[in-house]
Amino acid sequence: MRHQILRTAWLLALLSTAPALAQDAERLTHGSEAAAPKLSHEVREGDFVLRQYQLGCLSQLTYLIGSGGKAVVVDPQRDVEHYLRDARELGLSIETVVLTHTNADFVAGHTELAARVGAEILISDRSGSGFPHRGLADGERMVLGSASLEFWATPGHTLDSMCVLVRPDARSAEPRFVLTGDTLFVGGIGRPDLVGGETTPMVLAGHAFDSIARLAALPDDVVVLPAHGAGSLCGAHLSPETTSTIGAERASNPFLAPMSRAQFVSRVVSGLPLAPRYFAYNVALNRRGPPVVDWTAELPPALSPADVERERSTGAWLVDVRDAEPYAASHVRGAVNVSVRGRLDTWTGSIVPFEAPIVLVGSDDEVREAAFRFRRIGLDVVRGRLAGGVDAWRAAGLPTRTAERISPRELSDAIAAGREPIVVDVRSESEYAELRLGDWANVPLHEYERFKTLLDPAQPVLFVCNSAYRSSMAVGLAERQGFEHVASLDGGLDAWLALGLPTIGTAPVCAKPAQSHGTSDAGAFLLPEPVEPRALAAVLADQPQSYALFDVRPRAAFDEYHVPGAVHVAPDELEARVAELSGGRRIVLLDRDGSLAWALAGKLLAVDGARDLRVLAGGTARFWLEVEAKSGAPRAAAETARPAVEAAAPKPTPKPVAKPRPAGC
Repeated sequence: MRHQILRTAWLLALLSTAPALAQDAERLTHGSEAAAPKLSHEVREGDFVLRQYQLGCLSQLTYLIGSGGKAVVVDPQRDVEHYLRDARELGLSIETVVLTHTNADFVAGHTELAARVGAEILISDRSGSGFPHRGLADGERMVLGSASLEFWATPGHTLDSMCVLVRPDARSAEPRFVLTGDTLFVGGIGRPDLVGGETTPMVLAGHAFDSIARLAALPDDVVVLPAHGAGSLCGAHLSPETTSTIGAERASNPFLAPMSRAQFVSRVVSGLPLAPRYFAYNVALNRRGPPVVDWTAELPPALSPADVERERSTGAWLVDVRDAEPYAASHVRGAVNVSVRGRLDTWTGSIVPFEAPIVLVGSDDEVREAAFRFRRIGLDVVRGRLAGGVDAWRAAGLPTRTAERISPRELSDAIAAGREPIVVDVRSESEYAELRLGDWANVPLHEYERFKTLLDPAQPVLFVCNSAYRSSMAVGLAERQGFEHVASLDGGLDAWLALGLPTIGTAPVCAKPAQSHGTSDAGAFLLPEPVEPRALAAVLADQPQSYALFDVRPRAAFDEYHVPGAVHVAPDELEARVAELSGGRRIVLLDRDGSLAWALAGKLLAVDGARDLRVLAGGTARFWLEVEAKSGAPRAAAETARPAVEAAAPKPTPKPVAKPRPAGC
């Protein structure tokens, strides 16, 4: 439990918080808004324009840069109509496409733009690309109206990785922007194991060490524009922010911290999650040159129930793209539920063999969207759709299944009575470690083939994830393996938390709703979680970008000694400084012994109960004794240590336009 319910005399008002959400690395990439590209950042100076587009469902960031009536598109998604539309509105002609590397997680739109407008494709001369292109060498430049683009070879994520340095005024000595592709992200770097081939991840990580050092030497105010954001599988611990600066990354990105080459390489190659199986196909397709798609072919062919049954019996995968609730009520036996409301593209490519025939089940609108989005990852051939849906299947006398959705209260009561089913958490290992219902089985969804080798198909099984999105998928995957009694936790861990039911773990968003115990308990409040000095030192070493440290002691005491990375904030300025932070940052308040920090934290929670607030137990006095003094660090070390977080770092200018906030699932 992140917050503890305590009575105190010094808090000012009864706090009522919204239910916490379970930790989910993909949450920002879900929802209907995430399936369409959105303008997430724009800079306009004279005739120079730079636009950043965010495609949430693939955690993808792409760019349009224009000057002098000409435009360049960088790392385009495969459906390119929004670039063409915006270019027309801006009076620009798209003449060039730049690929920062051979992408693995989506099919790029380079051949689409070449076919549509005759754009020349530029990519590293180390790419081995089979499509018509111009190979770029390190240090090459191109003029774009009054602006210029400079290309740096930055191998690491791949051998052909490049970054694009942008000067709105070509005469400038220093660049204003750097499009970092998958070399450098906000809060992380690109993983080195996605392209495959003979070059090992450790060799690529060694290249990344040099590439990151080269980027880190750029001026502090150079704006960082990456190719991916939070939720991308191309890196780990990526920030939901879509822009940064070199200075901010140097201060907070753990991969830019001082370390030896061996330390860097070891960190980069450790703990890499399994890449979705479709990545290897996308690499080959992008390198060969994706075929141009007929985007007007909206609906796959209509198939009768008998036709679909023949397809299924010969190996086709039935993908039911409806929401989990109608799927649970009735579905074709063995159909796997991957709803269009979430990361349909990524999950379908992760669980369905890339070469397998696919038949879609759902309404015409749902099928139309699914077929469109499948093309973004190269699933170009969908065999058809079930005409008439599940009703037609049932009317034809073919078997359907229902899937039980067990409520959190029902599961809690069953656990208390000792009659619960086998509970299987299908989230990732890291999510499970951070927060879980209990010490149940953990089989990540992408390892679904282990269901039949690990579990007993004759026993009732209940699948659990954060929101029932993945657990609903697990139901169909288990049915394909012969399981008869499978169910999903309705609402997932989110719904469990909303009821205040017990959990195990230390997730940063593990709050329980405030509970009132009647009128006699009107003095009950939520207080922040204490964090021990050694625990704080450990998390700052691993994830410094996730924390903001505010020291509320007098300025003189702060100047004499402070925890590395802390920022001085006067108590009367604290509320405003906290409000400036993005919602995902974990806030730690520090004072001499913790007493003032506790009081201030309580007042902050009364204003914003959704904030993740913590207090350093024992204050800076204990941190010095238990962490720094035992490490032999000089007392002045904190004055020169690299800050772990720039809590209120200045935003790049000009400010980005408002970003969409898609609903979680």
